[in-house]
Amino acid sequence: MKAVIRNSECTELGDVPEPLRPSGWVRLRVLLAAICRTDVQAATGLLPLGGTRVLGHEVVGEVVESDPTSSHRPGDRVAVALPLIPCGDCKACADGTRCAHRLMLGVDIDGAFAEQVVVPEASLCAVPADLPLARAACVEPIAAMSAVLGAPIRPEERGLVLGSGRISDLTTRVLRARGFSDVETAPALGLGLAGDEVAHGYYDFVIEAAGTDEALDLALRSVRPGGVVVLKSRPAVPLTLDVTRAVRNDVTLAAVSYNVLDDVVRLAGELEMDDLLGPVYPLERFDEALAASLDQPLGSKIFLAPDRAW
Repeated sequence: MKAVIRNSECTELGDVPEPLRPSGWVRLRVLLAAICRTDVQAATGLLPLGGTRVLGHEVVGEVVESDPTSSHRPGDRVAVALPLIPCGDCKACADGTRCAHRLMLGVDIDGAFAEQVVVPEASLCAVPADLPLARAACVEPIAAMSAVLGAPIRPEERGLVLGSGRISDLTTRVLRARGFSDVETAPALGLGLAGDEVAHGYYDFVIEAAGTDEALDLALRSVRPGGVVVLKSRPAVPLTLDVTRAVRNDVTLAAVSYNVLDDVVRLAGELEMDDLLGPVYPLERFDEALAASLDQPLGSKIFLAPDRAW
């Protein structure tokens, strides 16, 4: 099958064998896949993969093959909502508890920029046939951004979202859709932030969605004593944390990953997000799609489709 592959030197379109399907996993025919910041970092070599890898983890597909006991049957339309997959080798996995060494689809194992992909059943959620494919392909980022709803924050509180582009925008839209009316945003501008325009020590909670040292520092300065800083970004390199400031002000640090699946599907249909959805490129033109994502990192989301009909 055709797939977008990152090797030790470059990212290219190549031919790879159709993936084997382990028990408990589901084979999908990829209908539409979205390009995110992680994919760009992997494709350009900023995010090391440790070997040759098929990229991509934001995907909607049609079930081709599943276990007889699976709730996802051939012909069903499903989306990947949780691309973090238990390693299967650690003590937590053996005990049936949450794995601390989960593997990332499209980073640690082969992903969805391909004609087919295999994914654990637990990573999938059913999506209605009338949900537009572009929205369905965004179930994963919606699951990631709506994870902030699981942090110790309340709709009546004053909030600030730090960041720019789709990540912070989608986070803000999720919050407002769930009743958080007093939420401001501060954009990341190049290598700096508009820190002087943000009230320090004022907000009940601050969501860090920029993935920079400056953003994390501004989050700690902007939250009130006793407030909450929600860690949402997944930067490619570690960030610096001012532990002294956090301890002195009794700041709660809440790191969040993914939201529950049922709510994510509802949000995918309810959110006002059509303006965030960009063009669709055929898989054969992945290089143009990647270039467009690099040229406009804060612009609308770009998609890849194996079906030439796009």
